[in-house]
Amino acid sequence: MKNLIPLFALLFLVACQSTPPVADPARESAKYFSGQEGCFLLYNVKSKAFDRVIGDENCKKEYPACSTFKVPLAVMAFDAKALKDENVVLKWDGKKDDREVANHDHNAKTWMSDSIVWFSQRLTKKMGAPKVQKYLDGFNYGNRDLKGGLTQAWLVRPSSNGPALKITAYDQVEFMKKLWADQLPASPRAMKLARELTFLETSPKGFQVNGKTGSNFYDDAKKVNFGWFVAHLQKGDQELIAVANYRDLAPVTEVGYGGPRAKEIVKKILSDEDLW
Repeated sequence: MKNLIPLFALLFLVACQSTPPVADPARESAKYFSGQEGCFLLYNVKSKAFDRVIGDENCKKEYPACSTFKVPLAVMAFDAKALKDENVVLKWDGKKDDREVANHDHNAKTWMSDSIVWFSQRLTKKMGAPKVQKYLDGFNYGNRDLKGGLTQAWLVRPSSNGPALKITAYDQVEFMKKLWADQLPASPRAMKLARELTFLETSPKGFQVNGKTGSNFYDDAKKVNFGWFVAHLQKGDQELIAVANYRDLAPVTEVGYGGPRAKEIVKKILSDEDLW
């Protein structure tokens, strides 16, 4: 029996060394969300499990959908024939926007790639509140709340106490899963066209990346940002869904929008996971 004790000790030591260390949630969050409150989810479609979760409690919080709403809106518009195809052009009405890229005509492809708010608003008005609400209910998209306005519900500031079309990061994953599996109550053609509009790039690791950013602010000075990035990645039989959001905890000096920053956070995490 005495001879077995060192053996047990050795086996215990080996087991401890081979067990990966448990990540410190606070330290892990601070690594990617410095000066921010953030969330990141990486869902593996094949295994039907989350490969990575950062900021779980933040991932359960509802925030305005911002421009990520353009993805379900594209499905709605193609399905309802508000858009015939990706080449349909809508004329700019001449109202100046702070973003110069918005101040001209756009087709569906540039609407998505340049994130044109007035194009979205034209589509929701064309379809009307009852139809948009029916799609939101059918898609089970976020809180399905249009009371913030047919042209504004998804654009409400995250600091507002009023009604808004809000969604959690976990619900963003559920929507993306259904869109890529052709499981939304819409035509296969509408879902296919919407997916094609969201193509962004092929990553250095060879993943086809589709996705959409979303941006908002907590303040008039536009120094306290909120950002979304939702993405679908595919390479061969590898299929992943990545979702992130963040909010600044204090005013920042950088000029820009939260969505692109959320996208950079996702790319950093995926790079550390050897996926970018």
